[in-house]
Formats: sequence, C-alpha cells, structure tokens
Amino acid sequence: METKNLAKNLKKLRAIRGMSQEYLADESRVSLRTIQRIENNESKPTGETIKRIGVALDVKLTELIGSNLVTKTNGLKATIVFLKKQCSETTEKSEIKTFEKFISLLQKLKEKELSAVQIEGVESYIKYLELEKIPSFSNEMYKQKLAKFKKHLKNKLYFVPNNYYTFRTVSFAFSFAIAFSVQNKIDLNIKIGVISAALLIIGIGMLIDLRIKRQNRSFPF
Repeated sequence: METKNLAKNLKKLRAIRGMSQEYLADESRVSLRTIQRIENNESKPTGETIKRIGVALDVKLTELIGSNLVTKTNGLKATIVFLKKQCSETTEKSEIKTFEKFISLLQKLKEKELSAVQIEGVESYIKYLELEKIPSFSNEMYKQKLAKFKKHLKNKLYFVPNNYYTFRTVSFAFSFAIAFSVQNKIDLNIKIGVISAALLIIGIGMLIDLRIKRQNRSFPF
C-alpha cells in the first residue's frame, strides 16, 4: 500500500479535527508511539493500523493516504468527531448525556442514505449552528442547539419520526373505539361502524407512514 502522503495528511487531519496525538491513539487503539512515528515518517504502518486511524478520524482511506490536499469540512463527519472530543473532556453525567444524544442523532443521519438536497440541508444548518464557536462548554446551550437541529430536520427538511402517523392514529382511534364499545345504550351496529371507522383511520396512518418511508423522510428521532 502506497503511504508516502500519510504523514502529511495525518498531521493535517488531526489538526482539523482538533485531536491531540494522545486522543487519536486512544480512539484508534493504536499506540501513541506508533502515531508519533507515522507523523515523523519514521515507519510504514500496516493496513490494519491505517484502517483504525481512518475510522478514528472518520475519513476514507483515500483521504488519509491520497495525494489530494486535505480540506476542512463543516459536515457530519467533522461535527461527530468534534462532539466526541468535547464529550471526552467532561466528566459531568448531564453533559455526557447531551453530547451522546447529539452524536447519536448525527450518526443516524450519517448512516441514512440521504439525497444531495438533504445532505446540503443538514450540513448547511450544522454550519449555521457554529458549535465550535461556543467559548466554553454550556450544557444548556448544547441542549438548545440540539433542539433547534431537531426542529430544523422536522420543519425544514420534512423528516418525520418513524411510524409517527401510525402511533397517532392508533392512540386516537383506539381510545375513541373503546369509549363507544363500553356504552350499553348504543346499538351494536353503531359500535361495529365506529370500530370499523377506527380501523380505517389506523390503516390511513399506516399508509401515510409507508409513503414517508418510501420518500426517505422517516427518521428515528
């Protein structure tokens, strides 16, 4: 494997991610000395070592060993790495919980097959949030940013929680049907009609969710 650009690219990527050599070593499960030797161009690492470093930096192998210049991004990958680093620097349970929720949401987006328009909408809003410009950690501020991001996904990019309309229609129709069925004075045919209507409403909710899923707009918030 050709690795002549590895030392240069590793230094640049690590600086862009704001990661120390020690932090990268922990994240990649590669020894600190190995990281140092790679950056000083003193050794030729194995393919497995390069792979581990690439995973920790969240970059493709071609970005790590290729000849193209490494550029800074404001996208999902860079933000996930940034938040992981922030999370590693706190011991407060409430702060860790907030970071983990934010990271989990971004990871799910990263794993989802987004369209070019969706990717642009997600990454442009991440840039707008300017998470890296928060001068010192504020749990409340990150909570607000996370809430704004979720709102943007729902209101601007039209993402919908998984099975949202199914749950809503089941909740409404089921309680409505139960309320009618326990009434002794109501005719049986009316009760059957109400239950049939409730099932129809639930079916409509399921169809809407199926359509949303086909449009790639369903998301596990």
